Amino acid sequence: MSVLPEPNRMPDDIAPPALDLRSLFRDSEARAARLKLLIEVSRDLAAADGEGLAAAVERAAQRAALFAGYAAGGLGVAPAPAPDGALVIPLSALSERGREGVSLTFSTPLNPAAISSQEDADALRLMVEMIEARLIVDLQRRKEAELLERLERREKALEQVLSRVVTAQEGERAAISADLHDGVAQQVAALHRRLELVHLDLTPHDPRMASEIEALIGVARKAVSDLRGVIAGLRPLSLDDLGVAAALREEARRLEAVGHIVHITDRIGRRLPEWLETLLFRVAQEAFNNVGKHAPGATVDLDLAIIPDRGDVVLTIEDAGRERRSASTPDQTPRFGLDMMRERLLAVAGVLEAGPTPQGYRIRAVVPMAGN
Repeated sequence: MSVLPEPNRMPDDIAPPALDLRSLFRDSEARAARLKLLIEVSRDLAAADGEGLAAAVERAAQRAALFAGYAAGGLGVAPAPAPDGALVIPLSALSERGREGVSLTFSTPLNPAAISSQEDADALRLMVEMIEARLIVDLQRRKEAELLERLERREKALEQVLSRVVTAQEGERAAISADLHDGVAQQVAALHRRLELVHLDLTPHDPRMASEIEALIGVARKAVSDLRGVIAGLRPLSLDDLGVAAALREEARRLEAVGHIVHITDRIGRRLPEWLETLLFRVAQEAFNNVGKHAPGATVDLDLAIIPDRGDVVLTIEDAGRERRSASTPDQTPRFGLDMMRERLLAVAGVLEAGPTPQGYRIRAVVPMAGN
């Protein structure tokens, strides 16, 4: 009769007592409970938004207090006195970032021996750190929101200042334009008309004098034309009534009248702030003047656009097709006009890029639109 071998038995002096097994089981359950508590507190704090953050922090503080053996927990702010027997944990990292005097306060002791192991102490420390970290994130967001609000206020203030400065400058130009139109221009036009009448009277009697009068009539006619151009350039009505694109098309006709081909592309398609439209018009006007002086007969491409991701307005003017005149003589150098453009743009934190291209010359002005 065969006998089954008995299973290997652990010697009595090696087998763990039943008490030790129960202790290991309790430790395992305690670790699982601590981990579950930490996960729940972390999720609750992470899910809280701006309005619900205070309630989430209070819930986390209350759970931390109960874990530490206290009936109540919450945020305390110095110099409020702590209740008798309370545990006060200063939030030093939060204080270093500008929110001073905040602490976690646990009051009404229930079980002084609740924190009975290093693992319990580590779990409590992690809960405190999570609460503090969430408060730091909220503090940083509040600071960023405050900075953005201040920046928006400064941008609006800057736009108002720019608007007042441009309005004052353009008001002066409009006043000068009106004075020229009602004064000098009328007088020169009257002189031109009177010379024509004198020419008619002298032609049959004194051909030589009539020839001199005819030359004077040409000078007067040119003076009237130049004055009208100056008056229109000071402040075109289309800039106020129709916007910068329409004013630039009107300005382009001056170049077209002397042999240029001008293409204008408006990719903005809407009105801009008054100060910005005036600035763009003045920069383009100066660029057109440079083309007329230094690139006779050139084809000119003007493009107005907005950079989508930044909101900056970009004005690009490029001429091509004809050989540029030499800029060696003082009256032909474009430096003065470029300096004027840069000064105008610098006042609004804008940038001017200018330089030759294989076919001609390009000017690119980038203007940050205040408030974007």
